[in-house]
Amino acid sequence: MPSFINELSLRDLQALVKTNPSLIIVDPSKLKSADSLKLRKGLHDAGAKMRVAKVSLIRRAVPEGAAKLVDGKTPIGLVSAKDMMAAAKLLADLEKEEKLSVRGGIMDGQVLDGAQIKKIASLPSKQQLRQMLVSLLASPMSRLARVLALVGEKKNAGGAAA
Repeated sequence: MPSFINELSLRDLQALVKTNPSLIIVDPSKLKSADSLKLRKGLHDAGAKMRVAKVSLIRRAVPEGAAKLVDGKTPIGLVSAKDMMAAAKLLADLEKEEKLSVRGGIMDGQVLDGAQIKKIASLPSKQQLRQMLVSLLASPMSRLARVLALVGEKKNAGGAAA
């Protein structure tokens, strides 16, 4: 028998799934209160948020392919973020500490399992990729500058010796 609160929660979850093409499904049942607050603060700092709800509601809100990731009797969390890699890294760190388990996720309509989410977490962040690109682009220019400086030094040294 659906209650009014469950109906509202289901609508909220369905809207969350529709507006976010990428979600991570986690089992936060092992989190203690302080760890949960720390996780939510970390997610907030990464531009993400976690919504915890009953398994039956989340199973009805996610696409059919992802419904297999939602089972059990403990509440399940849906993590939505603009930068999924930052959120995945945070969750992977907590999973290493065995404080929660990452069950899988949805990314651009594709269902991912927990191992694929861990691979995403191991990828470099946007900022790291930008730094790598800048250093890659700057490397030939700095080499050219060093060669030109050495050529200039040789000319000055050759002219002083003559």
